[in-house]
Amino acid sequence: MKHSNLTYKGYANREGLYDIFTSETDSEMLTVFVHGYMGYKDWGAWNLMCEELQKRGFSIAKLNLTSNGTTIENPTEFADLERFGNGGYFQELSDVRLFLDHLQKEYGYSKFRLIGHSRGGGIVLLAGLDPRVVEIHCLAPISSIENRFPVGEELEKWSEEGVYYRKNGRTNQEMPHYYSQYEEFLAHQDELNIELACRQLQKTVFVYHGENDTSVLPVEGKSVAEWTKGSFFLINDTAHTFDAVEPWLNSELPQKMLEVLNLNFR
Repeated sequence: MKHSNLTYKGYANREGLYDIFTSETDSEMLTVFVHGYMGYKDWGAWNLMCEELQKRGFSIAKLNLTSNGTTIENPTEFADLERFGNGGYFQELSDVRLFLDHLQKEYGYSKFRLIGHSRGGGIVLLAGLDPRVVEIHCLAPISSIENRFPVGEELEKWSEEGVYYRKNGRTNQEMPHYYSQYEEFLAHQDELNIELACRQLQKTVFVYHGENDTSVLPVEGKSVAEWTKGSFFLINDTAHTFDAVEPWLNSELPQKMLEVLNLNFR
């Protein structure tokens, strides 16, 4: 059974959308997928990935983070750039924590498996300290939040001007990043320390990285696997999204994404 575009309450009581795919053979543990930067739950082949996992007997939910720039009315468009620009890693971590609370309350799940892509891979490592999380899968994860911010003169300029812009290559939108993002990080930097969280995790961790990834280098995934004492899988001849693009018009999963699923989701 699949239910789409349900709502949960995330950071600051903001509403976000989610989908849930349930399987009768996986009634005790729910898998939760977290998208990455400039992403959303319906990006690319994520729906096909969830449907494939459901066919294999896994129950899975995926959410839109509440500051990803989409809206309830427009869940696949960056229709709220102010929300995007004022977002932050702590807000995203809070969303995931509150989403787990929602899933437990609404469906009775008390055990979770987390999957995160890219920036979402870093977020699920942080959220993995929750005792309800028993397993974590990271797709091309970032290994540091601090290293994602500007430094030196660029950081000073950001502080002075209050905003910088990064172009979305797919939509051609100039995506704002307000300095409040950095201030939020400074206020929560211990809680947002991915290496520290990884070294504290006593969970099963799997890390998958495309060998041709230039958005998040494979060395970051290797670091995550080392810190967590987890398993690292380098996927040949693919890059950051395991051959998926937006929109994904094929009815089948990209072969490289299927290769990832075949490793530990049998």
